[in-house]
Amino acid sequence: MADKKIYSDRWATEQEAAEHWKLKPGTLRKRRSIYGHHTTEIWSKVGGRVLYDLYATDQKIQRNTA
Repeated sequence: MADKKIYSDRWATEQEAAEHWKLKPGTLRKRRSIYGHHTTEIWSKVGGRVLYDLYATDQKIQRNTA
């Protein structure tokens, strides 16, 4: 995702989201399985794929740290 504009695609796959937030994909999977939708990351399941909303999650992180 380094050569893309930061929010050119608001929704990202697990791998792309992990790269964006500098995490491992396994970390995102574990947080999703333990906390469900009550985690920092905003995600949705579409057709069996898990997609993360990069923009909304980044906004949520900024609100929580301010």
